[in-house]
Amino acid sequence: MMSDRHCLICARQRSGPDGGPAVVCQDDHWLARHSAETDILGYLLLESRRHFLDLSQATEAELAGYGTLLSRLMRAMRAVTGCQRIYTVTLGEAVPHYHVHLIPRTESLPGAYRGRGILSYPLAPAADAGLVEETCLRLRRALRRQASTLSPP
Repeated sequence: MMSDRHCLICARQRSGPDGGPAVVCQDDHWLARHSAETDILGYLLLESRRHFLDLSQATEAELAGYGTLLSRLMRAMRAVTGCQRIYTVTLGEAVPHYHVHLIPRTESLPGAYRGRGILSYPLAPAADAGLVEETCLRLRRALRRQASTLSPP
């Protein structure tokens, strides 16, 4: 496994105090950001804050909020993008640091890229930076609305 000193995700997370404008949410264990890899608006990456390869190496504390956060992100993505499906993919080959691709599949996605075809979706061009920021803002608002409707334990 790659050392965190050489990890692209670790380096990006260290680069700034707030993770940059494409960050949708973060806590002590997880950071969700908009992908810069494609033009699919609402495509998120959920990254572990600590460097590890897969969930078998996650701590109990990291696992405790993972499912809840994943569900909240997916609900926000549905509300913002109107997607019919959300693909979740984790590979860790190019960057061996645990992260999950959350890819909204809207009605407008061509059939060739549905299902497993999403893996061949073009990585360029990237989405317009202004549209990405607007999408992130809308996702943050959707997450805040969810938090305000959750009942206390």
